[in-house]
Amino acid sequence: MNPSHPRSTPTLTLTSLARGEVVRVAGLALDVSTGLTQEERELLITRLRDLGFVAGARCELLARMWLGGDPLVVRIGGSTFALRRAEAAAVYVQRLETHATAA
Repeated sequence: MNPSHPRSTPTLTLTSLARGEVVRVAGLALDVSTGLTQEERELLITRLRDLGFVAGARCELLARMWLGGDPLVVRIGGSTFALRRAEAAAVYVQRLETHATAA
């Protein structure tokens, strides 16, 4: 996934969001600096996709747990999940237009 895109709304990861922010998933990507093997990165991307983190899906950051904000509690579709920061960093999102213009 290439996080750059033609629209003016910037792409960021789930880890950058504030509690209560609602966004749309732009795509999934893991960089090699994660320390994971290629196979582990592919498995994580597949797992996230299977959970519903697909381009265009609406997502909301519900909470950050513990000090350091790990894990993050997110709602995607009708489901709620806890993601580790490393997993959430693989989910690229775009703020919804109403959030982008209201800020």
